[in-house]
Amino acid sequence: MKKAKLFIFALLLSISTGAIACTTAVISGRVTNNGRPLIWKLRDTEEYDNHMRRFESPLGHYIGLVNDSDTLGLAVWGGHNSLGFAIMNSASFNVNVGYEGDVENQEGVIMKRALAECRTLTDFEHLLNTLPRPMGLAAHFGVIDAEGGAAFYEVNNETWTKFDANESDTGYIIRTNYSFIGTPDMGYGYVRFRTATNLFKQVMSGNFSVELIGSCFSRSMYNSQLEVDFKVRAEKEIVRYIDSDDLICRFGTSSMILVEGIKAGEDPLNTTSWVQIGNPYLSPLVPVWTDAEIPIALQKPNGNVTIASKAKELKLQLYPIRTIEQERYLYMPLVVRTDGKGLLQLLQELEAEYIPRIQERRSRKLQAELIQRGCQLQNNVIMEKL
Repeated sequence: MKKAKLFIFALLLSISTGAIACTTAVISGRVTNNGRPLIWKLRDTEEYDNHMRRFESPLGHYIGLVNDSDTLGLAVWGGHNSLGFAIMNSASFNVNVGYEGDVENQEGVIMKRALAECRTLTDFEHLLNTLPRPMGLAAHFGVIDAEGGAAFYEVNNETWTKFDANESDTGYIIRTNYSFIGTPDMGYGYVRFRTATNLFKQVMSGNFSVELIGSCFSRSMYNSQLEVDFKVRAEKEIVRYIDSDDLICRFGTSSMILVEGIKAGEDPLNTTSWVQIGNPYLSPLVPVWTDAEIPIALQKPNGNVTIASKAKELKLQLYPIRTIEQERYLYMPLVVRTDGKGLLQLLQELEAEYIPRIQERRSRKLQAELIQRGCQLQNNVIMEKL
């Protein structure tokens, strides 16, 4: 029994190290195009292989983003449940400074528990209040619920601080990998934070949407430090390589999850996790709901071909340099071309066709069509070997 407990503890530690750096946002329903709140997470991690999984709980079902290596599904890195509660996170690297204990990296475990137990933001706050200290947390948790709640929680080992998107002047809150309540000038993602902030500032209140955030911003090639948008440049002239290190989507981006909540009076089952499993430049944006099984194309491969396995193959073409520089230099003609036939461009065209119809009908048939056509676009590029 003791050996079994030690094994589970070691496994928890190993699967809890999956959030290295992320770009995230919580968006109030008062500034979206349909009144529904959004939480957005671009997941940067060394766990490049992810999938979606559906779980049962006393509250019904919940779905979440899980590492392929986590065979027991002990941690979730973003998702929602059948009561309309949704959560995601980004790691914070300027809290718990000087802590030398061994209780850490519990973010994925806590998010799984929250999805299984929580209905509202108040429930999540109660969970945080009752966790033993130190909590093993250094993160920002973005949360929405079916009652219109939308907030970020900056959390460390001992305390938490709430930032309410509904009360914010802009109607949204952005976080990367440093806490506003943490030690100044430490942490990561300052350029990414400025990039996301600049992108969001361009959007008029009432115009934030699934298509804008999930299809466009998740694949942004704008660098705020250099003040250049490489996608715009590559649409006008041939660009071969760019340094993608400080982009929102980069080599370490393994997936994206954008949870679209509900507005007052809607069925919580309409809550939708829009996901890109695999690097967003290479993967279609697909909706997932709690009252249906996860499509095979979004599950763990287990010998079958999935969206993620195709994206992994394509990533060898997107980052073709086989030296230490591989993680920096992205081959642009694969995803953005002057003729509009780059994979990123084709995926955006496809999603623009399907997103509004799926939002209106929550149709499994349209979901299946979107997956089939997205996979075909991936196949075409794999066969071309640009």
